[in-house]
Amino acid sequence: MSDLPPGPPTGKPPGKPPGKPRPDAAARRFLLSFLALFLGGMGLVAGLHMALASQGLLAPPPLAATNCIDDKFVLLREAPLEDRTLVAIGSSVTWRNLDMAVLERRFPGHRAYNAAPCYLHIDQTGFMTGFLLERMPEVETVLVVVAPRDFEACPVAERAFFDTALADAYLDGLVPRWLPYLTGFRPIYLAREALERRDPPLRPEDTVEDDFGSSILRRPHDWRPPPYFDEACFPALTGLEETVAARGARLVLAVAPIMPEWAETFDPDDRLVEGWVRRVAGALHRPDSLLIDGRALDWEDARFADPVHLLYPNHTAFTEFVAEAMAAGPRTALAGGE
Repeated sequence: MSDLPPGPPTGKPPGKPPGKPRPDAAARRFLLSFLALFLGGMGLVAGLHMALASQGLLAPPPLAATNCIDDKFVLLREAPLEDRTLVAIGSSVTWRNLDMAVLERRFPGHRAYNAAPCYLHIDQTGFMTGFLLERMPEVETVLVVVAPRDFEACPVAERAFFDTALADAYLDGLVPRWLPYLTGFRPIYLAREALERRDPPLRPEDTVEDDFGSSILRRPHDWRPPPYFDEACFPALTGLEETVAARGARLVLAVAPIMPEWAETFDPDDRLVEGWVRRVAGALHRPDSLLIDGRALDWEDARFADPVHLLYPNHTAFTEFVAEAMAAGPRTALAGGE
């Protein structure tokens, strides 16, 4: 008999613990599992977007994750920005109160467009202006309509409210329309927007859309915002003026008319708005900048949808007032005096 210990069982390689998988096989299974989960997740995300789109409940590509801003980016992707010579940019005070066709008629040869979205404060208007003017080499005039609401908050952290690289690629058509949904996937936002689209606060018949990017309200609202002013907003206006001047254009700033009902509640002696307008005037330093004081239009409440938006068709009369002031000279006097 041999004194050697018994060898390994038949068919088992020496030195390999029984049942332990090979390292390359385990890695392969991990990669396959990861790939399956990734593709399954992508399929689920795509299916969610397709299901919402099929029911008309899909929000626009979330470049800013704010519906009316993203809706404007959809329009800007198709708009002829490259040859515009007069552009309006700002909050909904600009978006909903201008008849750009009036400006084209008053200034023959100029090509106008209202690029304003909604909700912007004056520092964000400056940010969007800088972004858009890079795409608009022919612009000579930038028109911004403001109300006290535009100056209520200007935190630095919220100024850059969208990714300019992605927005550039999107507007240039270099990326497909679905890419922002993937890079900025926001399921809670999509769900909230889908619910709102089932019962929207504004229906198509509540607004008048034109070919120049404006959207005018047809019915009044009970929104009455109290006035707040952020000190950071006034130097932000100066920055907006500098941004416009750096592109060789002129800034025209128009103060919206004041709704009497709002003024009676928050500014019965007109001291608050008067002080605000004077600070706005003081933030403009260039001699070619133009400040137009819409308080000269002493309009009744029936002309207003709310304190910052006019009812259709009163935006036309307001734009005619703005156009006449633009034609009159480089600067205007304030309603309360020099």
